[in-house]
Amino acid sequence: MDAVLEAQDRTVSRRRGALPFVGRVIAATPGESVLVERILHLDEDLYLADHAFVHAPGVKPLSACLPVLPMMMSIEVMAEVAACVVPGQGLIGVEEIKATRWIDLVDVEATILTIEARLDRYDPQREATFVRAAIRAEGQSGPSVEATLLFGRHYLLELFPDFGALDAGTALRVDAASLYAERHLFHGPAFRCLFGEVFVEDRRIAGHLRIPSPAGLFRSTAELQLLLQPCVLDAICQMVGVYAMQRDRYAFPVGLGKLELYRPTPPAGTLVPVRIELRKTDGKTIHADVEAEDGEGGVWMRIADLRCWKFQWERRLVDYRRAPGQFLLGRPAPVGDTADGPLVLHLAEPDLGKFDPRMLARDCLGLEEAAVYESHARFPARQRQWLLGRAVAKDCARRWISNRTGAEMAHPAAILVRSDPASRPYVAGADGREALPHVSIAHCEDRAIAAAHSGRVGVDIERIADRDDGFLAAVAGPDEREKVKALGAARRAEWITRLWGAKEAVGKLLGSGVDGRLKSLEAVDFSPDGSVRIQDRETMFAYAVETIESDGFIIACATEDAPLPPRGEECASA
Repeated sequence: MDAVLEAQDRTVSRRRGALPFVGRVIAATPGESVLVERILHLDEDLYLADHAFVHAPGVKPLSACLPVLPMMMSIEVMAEVAACVVPGQGLIGVEEIKATRWIDLVDVEATILTIEARLDRYDPQREATFVRAAIRAEGQSGPSVEATLLFGRHYLLELFPDFGALDAGTALRVDAASLYAERHLFHGPAFRCLFGEVFVEDRRIAGHLRIPSPAGLFRSTAELQLLLQPCVLDAICQMVGVYAMQRDRYAFPVGLGKLELYRPTPPAGTLVPVRIELRKTDGKTIHADVEAEDGEGGVWMRIADLRCWKFQWERRLVDYRRAPGQFLLGRPAPVGDTADGPLVLHLAEPDLGKFDPRMLARDCLGLEEAAVYESHARFPARQRQWLLGRAVAKDCARRWISNRTGAEMAHPAAILVRSDPASRPYVAGADGREALPHVSIAHCEDRAIAAAHSGRVGVDIERIADRDDGFLAAVAGPDEREKVKALGAARRAEWITRLWGAKEAVGKLLGSGVDGRLKSLEAVDFSPDGSVRIQDRETMFAYAVETIESDGFIIACATEDAPLPPRGEECASA
């Protein structure tokens, strides 16, 4: 293959067409430097809709879904501006690419990129001009990504990576179409370049990429010139991501050592073979070498030291993010497990692993709820508790509605959990659903629990702990204290917690809480299995409460003897 490269015509071709990232020139010194300002806008840069980290089409505006400029697209941005420093020369390579922070549009329609390109040096022996370039996003003090771009009139051949032979017969085969359809890869149509099967071994990856048409990447640029093929380069990183997935890891590109081009980009529709040799996979970064052919037996490009940062997310969380209509984040709680009983789920911070709670907020909250979440920012622990409670309550409501309608679960952000004037949570469907459940939410330490039911429902969660006689006297009357005493000293802490949790659950069901009512809500019956019957001495109405011990906590769930009709139009109009 290298002999073919040496023999081919290495003259760089220069294509015609607009450079879509060369915006307003702020300053320029011919042959030395150029400073460009480019407005990145969701209405112009249409490809951003296909590179958003939050999947909520039709539910949330794109600006709330964390659209991110791909690292490989940022290389195209720098290459186009750098080309203005050396007119008449073609791009032949890129070196020393380093991405230090995302370039994203967080809750805005547009952001300003400042791109600076400056002549670094000319190497007469290699007949190559080196241009340093960097992108600084609006509001950032330093560059988000920087690189050295190589220009010349002839291609260079300086990379000679050693690729081993991949055994297609024994390698793991992963269907690319399924990866996209099931959103194991989050990319939208503009970046879906993987074609056929991806072959994965311990140290090697191979597959085919289809060259996409650049049409549709930008709204206003019909005939454009791309110096690279950023969507294909992104798909190469996707192949590394496929490797990481097989090991319960996920990967994002953060840089590369060197990229060499040997011929123009193949025509749109061309299938190009790609092979990847994994040089280092331990630690936090995957290091790989890449070779992409041109579809006609020649080599199109090579990459040395492609670097992808790898990390681990809980599989349950990954499934929830990629297909919220099919998966829940909350786990079933060991209460209310009957056909006509409440649906109870719980969620704890350890369930999220190292996942950023702020990203979970973007995944599951509507815009109205996101504002409430941000209002708790001064108290991080309370903010996390509130988020866990909302996330698990939405899961309860989504599953409850799906169980009764047979439809796929709604997106979490389409189910709004609001609070009434008495701070009681209730469900309101952003999509106009009529039959909505009653809900209840409770928190304790790093976990939250929620219930959804056709009638009023209340839940509570409390840690089992030793509590003195003063506490017992505050929450229980004389008869209740005797019942606790009769259960024996070994179960005293557990049953005081059960009693307290049962009353808290009834208070939540009533919407009044238990302040000043602990004695009027009386436990008239205890059962060794944890069932408690609470009677309201003011109304003489009784409530059945199920209490269960789970991981050192007591979970309590209270229901009425006669369920009320679902809260429908009342919630939707609130």
